[in-house]
Amino acid sequence: MDSNAEPPNTQNNNQIWECLPTTSNYVDRIAFSPDGKLLASYHGGSTEMIKLWDVAIGQELYTANFVELLEIAGGSDDFNFCRYLFFKQNEKALDYTWTFLGFIWNLALGKVVSVKALQSPFKAYKWKSVALSPDLKIAVSTNMKTGIINLWETSTEKEIHNFSVGENPRDIYINQFSPDGKIFASLIWLDNFDNDETIKLWEVGTGKELCSIPVQGVTGENKYGGVLAFSSDSRILASNCGDSFARLANGRILRGETELLRNTILLTDVLTGQQLCKFEGVKNYSKNIWGYCAFLGNKVVSLAFSPDNKLLASGDLTGTITLWQIKKGWFKPLTAKKIRTFSHVSKQPIKTLAFSPDGQTLATGHGDNNGGITLWDIKSGEKVQTLAGHAVSASRVCCNGFLDRDQVAVSPDGKTIASSGYNDIIKLWDTQTRSFLRSLESKSHPFPTGKITFSQDGKFLVSVNNSDIVLWEVSTGKEIQSMIPAPELDNFYSPRWSSRTLNQYGDLLAIIEESTTIDSGKLQIKVLQVPTGKTVCSLIGDYGFPSQIIFSPDKCFLATRHSMSKFAIWDIATGRLLRTINTDYVEGDTDPGDPDPVILSPDGKILAIAGTANITLWQVSSGEKLQTINRYHRGWGSCLAFSPNGQTLAFTESSGESNTIKLWDLKTGSEICIVQQTVYRITSLNFNDNGQVLVSSYRDGMIAVWQQKSV
Repeated sequence: MDSNAEPPNTQNNNQIWECLPTTSNYVDRIAFSPDGKLLASYHGGSTEMIKLWDVAIGQELYTANFVELLEIAGGSDDFNFCRYLFFKQNEKALDYTWTFLGFIWNLALGKVVSVKALQSPFKAYKWKSVALSPDLKIAVSTNMKTGIINLWETSTEKEIHNFSVGENPRDIYINQFSPDGKIFASLIWLDNFDNDETIKLWEVGTGKELCSIPVQGVTGENKYGGVLAFSSDSRILASNCGDSFARLANGRILRGETELLRNTILLTDVLTGQQLCKFEGVKNYSKNIWGYCAFLGNKVVSLAFSPDNKLLASGDLTGTITLWQIKKGWFKPLTAKKIRTFSHVSKQPIKTLAFSPDGQTLATGHGDNNGGITLWDIKSGEKVQTLAGHAVSASRVCCNGFLDRDQVAVSPDGKTIASSGYNDIIKLWDTQTRSFLRSLESKSHPFPTGKITFSQDGKFLVSVNNSDIVLWEVSTGKEIQSMIPAPELDNFYSPRWSSRTLNQYGDLLAIIEESTTIDSGKLQIKVLQVPTGKTVCSLIGDYGFPSQIIFSPDKCFLATRHSMSKFAIWDIATGRLLRTINTDYVEGDTDPGDPDPVILSPDGKILAIAGTANITLWQVSSGEKLQTINRYHRGWGSCLAFSPNGQTLAFTESSGESNTIKLWDLKTGSEICIVQQTVYRITSLNFNDNGQVLVSSYRDGMIAVWQQKSV
């Protein structure tokens, strides 16, 4: 039966899935008032975008929601995220600058009196950033087409100066004033062969360019990763410049083997551009997946000077804050010495830092569990208090985003989520509260995690770490056992590695036998028990190297894909080939090098195959096509998930800038409902064991938990 008719409207169906709300465990920006009594926080993923806190008692004084700000902006919805959050020195104004609009809160006795929005008078520049000077008198707009930065008076909207950033700017993604408002800095991504960046400094009063600081070779995830911080006296600029490190083999640098990571902090004289000091964050050496010993640094994502400029705080991607003591003696160069570190157990990135005006407290825009802000005592290194996060519908649980669908797993009871993504650390989260539970970090297997899955009873987590299979105890986070199914396998790029596959509950492992090669035309797959390594069966047939191996959830069947249209179905108990299914693959329907997912239903009776134009359902027993679900996605990944009863199929659909989660009724061949439409790429879908909880993950590291609502 083909289901090619237009599906019924969602509102006529009887299922509604709602996203369980929680509070963020981090914020994007924080700022102290000049007297240290107030703290402001901003979180772009919340409808409660701005919060004002009483520092002494940790009480929330004020909340500005998205709808309110939309009305103040005159209905304009073309604002994006906050670059700056600071108090004017008279304490009566809190500045908050979006990429497109600048908002100013007038305060009295800790209460908000009024809020107004500033919009750029340069219409051609409206879509780029508006930055405000500390006295709120000067604003900045940029035009990427001409590479011009304009400074203008907020009271008259008249232009003061315009700065040219040079030829071929790809983007100007940081515009920042010094604390005294006399210096203006921009971080510019250049459109050249090396994708270099440069920091330019101008004198606000005269419009004179003071200096240019090159930042070379910033690529990949490091672009848009620059951080700038002025010293309190506006004389020093700190930046996390990109710097190269070398991969080593047997203590020798491999020629040409270098990478860039923003873990090097550069201190520059603002007036002359002279390099005053350059130092690196925490570094270590460990064996990586290529078998080399590599220098691994933690990317610096936030910087802040203390009021007396004697300390510099840096926050990195792993949730570690480092305090550096800045010293300058007579006729001696500036030096930086690490004196203290603060760490969060959930190891989330520290996106923002702020010292209190008296220099005794450090606020970090991250808190463990549902705390969005943590206050630290500088002298003791102890936590003073934690302030709650902002309300959100989905939580960011991964530092650098998810690479693929195997980096998220849901426990069978739906109460725990496991995620992996950065620094080879697996994190466990509570589904209901989204609070952090614990980290799973292997000392003996420091390799990227390729796949994670819960055991059938939910007591254990199984992860694939390079050539090893590691078993973890969920309740304690302890590494219980590891299994090396092929000790001789030491090459990450071995074709056998790409077909090393765990089943849904991590207790069965399929591995290509040595005699199978890509060109041999002969298939040999061994199915092993995890973690004992005992052989369950061997699959032998006249097929070449499989591009995909798929277990049925009931552990009765295994499917192997040998071309884009040919599948073999195997009986796991006997190792016998049951049948071959030839599908109607159309050239270009999916990427042969990275094909879309294929899954078997819980009872092993239906094979679901995702393609670019549609999803097809096939009856395993007969090889007959049952349904065709028309959809469209951009060919960059897709997600499929059967409900535990096998009656519902969840899948993703992409069209233009919209990414959609849909549920499909297999009996009626019709759409049940649309769970969500989002601009973010969806990387995984997972049901819990009773089918009442659906978890979706996103490319930017967000996880949303959905629960079916009774209507």
